[in-house]
Amino acid sequence: MDRSLLESTPAMRLAIFIALTGISMILGAWLSFSLVAAILHVGFTQIQLVILQPEHAALAQFANALASLFAFLVPSTFVAYLSKGSMSNNMGFKYTPSIKQMIWVMGLALAGFLLSGALGNLTEQIPVGANFKNWADSLEANYKRALVAMTQMHSVFDLLFALIAVAVVPAIVEELYFRSSLQTTLKEWSGKPMIAIIITAIIFSAFHFSYYGFLSRLALGIVLGCIYEYSKSIWLPILLHFINNGLAIIILYNVRKTPQAAEKIMDENLPIYWGLLGLIGILYLLKLLKKEAKYELEKSI
Repeated sequence: MDRSLLESTPAMRLAIFIALTGISMILGAWLSFSLVAAILHVGFTQIQLVILQPEHAALAQFANALASLFAFLVPSTFVAYLSKGSMSNNMGFKYTPSIKQMIWVMGLALAGFLLSGALGNLTEQIPVGANFKNWADSLEANYKRALVAMTQMHSVFDLLFALIAVAVVPAIVEELYFRSSLQTTLKEWSGKPMIAIIITAIIFSAFHFSYYGFLSRLALGIVLGCIYEYSKSIWLPILLHFINNGLAIIILYNVRKTPQAAEKIMDENLPIYWGLLGLIGILYLLKLLKKEAKYELEKSI
């Protein structure tokens, strides 16, 4: 097919992107469910119950990674194909970040943990109705149960496998989906980078289906969006996303023999003043990153 015939307006690309997301999510879920059903010899209706058993942690990780590959990689790749220029450039692989930029991003990850913990604390203090709170508690309990089931690790090999399946793969495919595809398309459509960053961050957080973690992931999404907007390199958001997921897995691995400690870590939040300190650090590091990225981009021209 002649690619020039497929080049479309941002609005058309967004519509195609949304439609492809729905299709690829269904296909990814069907493929991963079919694989699990075939390996464990169970029906589709039994998969959710069986896959959450500790002995099937590695299979759950693999199935989740496979579903993510379909759900996020297919739409982002196709949108990159529909856009002008080379696919690799459209997906954010044109620029290689400098060492300085990577250092700033590592600092942003640490500051982000402070802000995330404080926002979790803030979310718990927001007054809500009893019915909504029961729904939010149920949603959070299901999320934690799935996370604990997927991160059952008994050896270094289990840890490495979990890091690949739960940290590396999601970091790559989600950043390609949300930042290089959705955020870029929204930016081209609206002409306003910050609006595109915020809308993408809201959708990014909503995709994780966690009320108590919504504000934390919203803040993370905004930081990831700013990093991509400033650097034009998808490698830096991938790095931050990987650090965020990877550290959580390593912490859970270190307390693997004490389930109560793991549950306490997942429930633990930070005082609001730590969040203010984290926010100051994020703003300062984003300023440094923007300056360094501008210098690197000008140097490459």
